[in-house]
Amino acid sequence: MNKKVMLVAAVLFSMLLTAACSNDQADPPAETPPAVVGNEGADEKDPSAEESSTEPIQEDKESTANTDVKPIGEPAAVGDTVDYHGAVITLNSVRDSEGDEYLKPQAGHTFKVVELTVKNNGQEPLVISSALSFSLTDSSDLNYTVPITDDVKMLDGTVAPGGELKGEIPYEVKQGVQGLQLSYGDPMKEGRAIWTVE
Repeated sequence: MNKKVMLVAAVLFSMLLTAACSNDQADPPAETPPAVVGNEGADEKDPSAEESSTEPIQEDKESTANTDVKPIGEPAAVGDTVDYHGAVITLNSVRDSEGDEYLKPQAGHTFKVVELTVKNNGQEPLVISSALSFSLTDSSDLNYTVPITDDVKMLDGTVAPGGELKGEIPYEVKQGVQGLQLSYGDPMKEGRAIWTVE
């Protein structure tokens, strides 16, 4: 009887040991697939994350690269930029002025002051003269003169290739005059750049 009990106990022990060994072997394969799937999922997410992070940067570059530069002959207004044979000119703003302590506009007139930025995209130095390069006219084609006043920083000078010049030009005009247009041109070149001044 003791031998039978010992034999049964030995058989049970060996069965338990076999079951324990088979459970130990089964666990690693069960744990391995989730780890591999998790890594693959992470690998798949990284490229898409990189793509989504690079796309907005490309859009920003495109939006900053696209500047609205108008060609000669196309109507322009305050804030617009016109490319006149490599002279890229922006009419930044227009303001009214009552002059300084030495010079004031005559009764019923005002100083219309235009602020401009000139960039030289050409290969040669660009000479800018506020009195000769620019003119202001109204709907009756009356050409206005440029007074000398300390109230403005005049737009005069030579712009080197790749350089930039910023300044103002005053014109004495009647208050409430209509159809004001600022134009820029070079007698040696074709056409003029024209802005509507409100």
